[in-house]
Amino acid sequence: MLRAIENVLNAITTPLSKVLRHVAGILLLVMTVIVVTQVLFRYILNIPLSWTDESSRFLMIYMTYLCLPFVYLTDKNIAMTFVTEILEKKAPRCFSFLTLLAHISAILVFAVWIKFGWNFFQTGSVMADSLPIPMFYVYIIPPVMMGLTILYALQKSLASIRGILGDFEDVSHTAKTAELFEAPAAEEAPEQAQEQKQSFEPETAA
Repeated sequence: MLRAIENVLNAITTPLSKVLRHVAGILLLVMTVIVVTQVLFRYILNIPLSWTDESSRFLMIYMTYLCLPFVYLTDKNIAMTFVTEILEKKAPRCFSFLTLLAHISAILVFAVWIKFGWNFFQTGSVMADSLPIPMFYVYIIPPVMMGLTILYALQKSLASIRGILGDFEDVSHTAKTAELFEAPAAEEAPEQAQEQKQSFEPETAA
């Protein structure tokens, strides 16, 4: 039952993450063009543009939040994984329990973030300083993406619960999700890969 629910969620979250990541990439490209344009106008033509700083800042906010679901789904956030990798190999059920606690904590943080983000959104009727847009277009993205990321956290929580019960297959790491990675990992030499595999295998009594 848990795996079926997780498969349904994965069928939704995986393609959605891919779309959001591509949109964020487009925003990054636009932001780069704006920043380069500002540098050219300010330091070469000596005609500074008033709208470039604010527009690039708004684009960065959108780009950051649009990438959040993808980062959460694929575990691409910055982390020190030395201890967790060993724990995942040696005590997988304990690892699943700890990850479940982490996902629950993340859901609580996202819920608080939604509350404060909504409060900011309600004060967004003021106009931007240099752009003819109301600020609620900027303030709406944090609560919306936090709410969407809660869906991803629930999916990861189901995987952790299955791990506690002894089912360690993570349906989120399917071929479709692997296609979202920026670049394939560099291939290792067969001898090196075998040595790393053996280093994580539990020792058996003779």
